[in-house]
Amino acid sequence: MAITDIDSAGLAFDPAPQPRNFDDGVPHAALSRLPALHGEASRNMQLSQFLARSPQACIALMLAGVLVLFWAAAGAGPASLKADFAWGSLVLIGIVGMTRNYIRGFARSLRRVPLQEAASDLRMLLLYTGAAWGAGAFLIMPELPAPALVFIFAAAPALAAAAILRDTKGVSAFILPSSAAIAAAAMLGAWPLDAWVAAAVLVAGSVIAGLTMLHCAMRGRRTARLGAS
Repeated sequence: MAITDIDSAGLAFDPAPQPRNFDDGVPHAALSRLPALHGEASRNMQLSQFLARSPQACIALMLAGVLVLFWAAAGAGPASLKADFAWGSLVLIGIVGMTRNYIRGFARSLRRVPLQEAASDLRMLLLYTGAAWGAGAFLIMPELPAPALVFIFAAAPALAAAAILRDTKGVSAFILPSSAAIAAAAMLGAWPLDAWVAAAVLVAGSVIAGLTMLHCAMRGRRTARLGAS
């Protein structure tokens, strides 16, 4: 039998190329998850930046607290010095807690806690520190403080926290108790222009928190557009 006879018995050779369906090799399920993965990565990045900025917020609070204590100690008596020490200790506890949370959740090469848990702990510490700062209105303020002094005492740390942390929940956690405590001290202590001072403190805190929320919303929208593209 000839070789040509064997070849003719099999399938005929078709020189035309077979059409290839490229859709069969495209992982559509994986591609559909890319926006979600991009959003999760963006949130983790924002939490990392929030935790990374906490030492700067601690430094700002320490400097502001030192300035307030120096001012309060200028004409202080023994009773006032005890109140100054108590207020400084309360604020320092919050600063130490934030520093420990930063080391435990971010600074170590092997994190002991997840990013989300560390960020949640930092917000709780900011809530405590804001309450401790607001307690200074009862502990270290003079009997009849100037309205401008009260406003600066409330607005300066809130502005510093908003400018440094840039986290809606964290900034609100600090501003809410501090502004409420200072406004309450103004009303209960019958300070000069007490109602106006309390209103100004609350409005300033709301504006600062609102601007922080707007900034975070714009940042999130910009990140979402980048992920969709």
